[in-house]
Amino acid sequence: MNKDLTILQDIADTLEDQPMASQRILAEKAGMSIGLMNAVLKRFVERGWIMLSNVNLKKLSYAITPAGIAELTKRSRTFARRTFEIANDFNTSVCALVENARAQGKKSVILYGKSYIKFLLEYACQTYGLKLKEKKVTDQPASDALCLVGELNEEEDIKRLVNSGCINLMDLLKE
Repeated sequence: MNKDLTILQDIADTLEDQPMASQRILAEKAGMSIGLMNAVLKRFVERGWIMLSNVNLKKLSYAITPAGIAELTKRSRTFARRTFEIANDFNTSVCALVENARAQGKKSVILYGKSYIKFLLEYACQTYGLKLKEKKVTDQPASDALCLVGELNEEEDIKRLVNSGCINLMDLLKE
């Protein structure tokens, strides 16, 4: 079902850009053969997600139906909900890590390199009264701080910093 919704989204995106797109164009944009696209379109018509209409004797026009839009909306909500749950879990992990560092007497958190979730670190540090510092991945890890390595760094830098005592932020997601 998830694969079908991905294909439906590809079709919807294509039809938004090219309302009179042919089966060939829909197939190319979805990365499938014309024969497979034909079968998919038939299945989607049966489900009520796609409507076909004749433009002329040789050309069909495709449109996403309200039922198809509802399925895509439901998928978007599910994706957003899952994303928010992951973000909340990640935030909880980051806060627990910073709170534990404070309990161990650490006064600062050092982020080595770049991270998409720096804002979560800033929030956790502000909440638990620690100072957030940023350093380059080439700097040596400090022993008196909670040392974290950002997920946007090169794999070899991440491994080296983890081997030197830093925590890989991506490892928090796996817990």
